[in-house]
Amino acid sequence: MKQGSMEAVVDELACLRALQAVRAHGTVTAAAGVLHLSPSALSQQIKRLERASGRTLTVASGRRVVLTPSAHALLEAALPLADQLDRVLNDPGPGEAGRQQTQVVGHVRVAAFTTALRAHVVSVLAGLRRTQPGLTWSLLEVDPDRALPALTAGAVDVAVVHHWRDRPAPVHLGLTISGAHHDPADVVCRRDDPLAGTSSNAGGDDSPGVEQLATRGWVSTGTGTVCHDWLLHMFARHHRRPDIVAEVPDFTLHLELVRHGLALALVPRMGRPPLHEELTTLALRDAPARVVGVATRSNQDDDPAISLLRAALLRALD
Repeated sequence: MKQGSMEAVVDELACLRALQAVRAHGTVTAAAGVLHLSPSALSQQIKRLERASGRTLTVASGRRVVLTPSAHALLEAALPLADQLDRVLNDPGPGEAGRQQTQVVGHVRVAAFTTALRAHVVSVLAGLRRTQPGLTWSLLEVDPDRALPALTAGAVDVAVVHHWRDRPAPVHLGLTISGAHHDPADVVCRRDDPLAGTSSNAGGDDSPGVEQLATRGWVSTGTGTVCHDWLLHMFARHHRRPDIVAEVPDFTLHLELVRHGLALALVPRMGRPPLHEELTTLALRDAPARVVGVATRSNQDDDPAISLLRAALLRALD
């Protein structure tokens, strides 16, 4: 906001407080004394507010001043906004010596992938709404392959992202990715699947290998997604390719496809709903895992609102 515009807002706020004081104390003189103004200065503030609103706000009643219905309506509508503006203007900045900022004011745009939303992000935002009423946010559900470019472009401020453990994360200059929470992924099958009897040794020699898995149909999150690329990579390391029979973004639907015997699925544990009694997981010899972190623009790492939200998300991931 330009300096002149801010000064005008502050001036209108002072006029509103003058009208509020007259309502509370009944006379211009008493209200002026509370605000440490002269009665003439306070009267001028109310006149400015009348000109700005186009309404008559006070009338004389003997030696007292009473507010018109328009004035009461104006105060009811404007005082909550004025209180919020007061908090913004009087909130100490991070560089003010001797004062510690306890409430953060700002709006943060958040991007996160679906399972992180389900497992952590929504509850974190709900908690911050209770403890930090001055912090507002907007939320975008998006995979990391789109979230990181959006962060670089300035379309979002914080992104919860992931990459697969044995594949390097893509490099994005100007971004900082904090945290390295490991989220294992399991192959899910039906309990009566012949493969289910091969996984009792928790990843030992009798666990199913890629050769066995390659003969089965798979459900994937879809071409171009991180999880789809990992499924291809898991087989490509052994010079095989999975038979993908369905492409569905929602892991919950992956489990339904598996339950009906239509496919196998590779499903991360984060945000995964409880498995149906008909389903089980396979212990793999080389179990995959996602590495989940929180990305921000490096030049905004110290921003109070962004730092607060990043720290809350990282605590939830640990």
